[in-house]
Amino acid sequence: MSNSEARQQAIAVFEAFEFEPTSLISYQSAGKLLALGDKSQLQQCVALPTTVDVNTIVAVRGEVSISGHLGAYLVEVSDAQGNPQNYRGDAILDLSAAPLLTREMLPPGYFHVPPADWANADLAADLVAELEALRGEFQKPRYFDYDASICAHSVNGKEVCRKCIDACPAEAIQSLAERIEVDPFLCQGGGSCTTVCPSGAIRYLYPNLRDNGKRLRAVLQGYAEQGGENAIIFFHGENYVPQAYLDAYDNLLPFAVEELGSVGMDLCLSALAYGAQRVVLYVDAQVPASSVSNLQQQLDWVGELIVALGIERDCISLCRADAALAETEGVTAIQAAEYDMPIAKRGAILQALDHLVTRLKPAVDRAELPASAPFGEAIIDAGKCTLCMACVGACPGRALQDGSNREIPEVFFIESNCLQCGACVQTCPEDAVSLAPRLLFDPESRKRSRALNSDTPFACIACGKPFAPTSVIARMQDKLKDHYMFASDRALDRLKMCDDCRVVDVMQDPEAMGGQFDPHKRFRQ
Repeated sequence: MSNSEARQQAIAVFEAFEFEPTSLISYQSAGKLLALGDKSQLQQCVALPTTVDVNTIVAVRGEVSISGHLGAYLVEVSDAQGNPQNYRGDAILDLSAAPLLTREMLPPGYFHVPPADWANADLAADLVAELEALRGEFQKPRYFDYDASICAHSVNGKEVCRKCIDACPAEAIQSLAERIEVDPFLCQGGGSCTTVCPSGAIRYLYPNLRDNGKRLRAVLQGYAEQGGENAIIFFHGENYVPQAYLDAYDNLLPFAVEELGSVGMDLCLSALAYGAQRVVLYVDAQVPASSVSNLQQQLDWVGELIVALGIERDCISLCRADAALAETEGVTAIQAAEYDMPIAKRGAILQALDHLVTRLKPAVDRAELPASAPFGEAIIDAGKCTLCMACVGACPGRALQDGSNREIPEVFFIESNCLQCGACVQTCPEDAVSLAPRLLFDPESRKRSRALNSDTPFACIACGKPFAPTSVIARMQDKLKDHYMFASDRALDRLKMCDDCRVVDVMQDPEAMGGQFDPHKRFRQ
């Protein structure tokens, strides 16, 4: 059977696949339209039929703020004197020359129609049809799921990671103290948030990663079972028809996704593990610029990874504007993986990596990755570290762990848990922690707990109980030896005592508790 015939079987498998259902987000709209513009622009509303409910017309002169979504819009307008006025409606008809909302993904119910578009009869007719259909209940899938327990957004009051916030083309994500909050009514399923999230705290829900992986595997299996060779997985937006590529490459398997921004390292590496020779992400005009930037960063990371595996960089690539695919020999033929893809992104990436390492047997044991990649190691400068464990308390992935329960002050590190989020770097009071992005190929090395720094325990000079790292006591004595509260040898020795013994010694010290302590004494001598 030819590649073209095998492809037809693969396409049939793709189209027959059923996703796990998700909950729905509902919009309720009575069709009340708020038209925004100056007096000349608002004259266009006269041409609208009576079936379009333009209840309120706002002549825009001063500052304008638009918030909300279909069925619940709020427009705040300030006039030239700064006097505010609020308007509520179900939809927005923005007649301004330049749009008042500039998000890359606009909320449902917002229509920007510049003056020039009214002259186009077809565009005007389509707009009227859309405005007339605004009444009723509208539903969409809930596209995301969020696990705050593994989110690296904020630690101890410090903002650590805001990648999802910056990546969202719909501006649907905001900071909420220690966590983030996603507005499900503004979320349009762009997927960039899930792609850039280092921990997998926010993930694509419809379709979820496991389902997308199962469908990817089924498509490639169906193609191979019918004799198809050298498969190219071609990810593209669901509104793009890749006919020119289907005509040019008989081994190209189209794989439509709701939003290209949701395709990251997880799906790209898994496609190779499932038997694809190449992976192409096609960027059409509908893909937001911010999503393209995020995808390019993902490919920068995965490019270094596959080169270290012995695979040509262009085996996973972006393609734009109907350009020809990059020339490459593709991945060396390997036995395709048969496992299900896990629901967690990091697990999917590492599972695919382990399969590729086992089959390709690379000459190196790791890939050095670019800065900001979500895998790597933490390094502690033992000369600066006091083993205060601030880094351990801040680590959202539990990559850094307190080893003090072993009776020796130690900081341990599990590399597979490290998100390279920088929480430890920001938290360390001694500036002793740094990060090095990389990905180890040996799974046991990634998972193994190893000590980054340790010290001998210091025993209380009064009771003999170990209570702190020796380096901490030495540093405290050095820093406080000239402080007036530690002018006497006895006061300085209290730094060498545990909490209990320190309190007892203060109570027994006549200089400290007998009314004879004078903090200014040393300056009058």
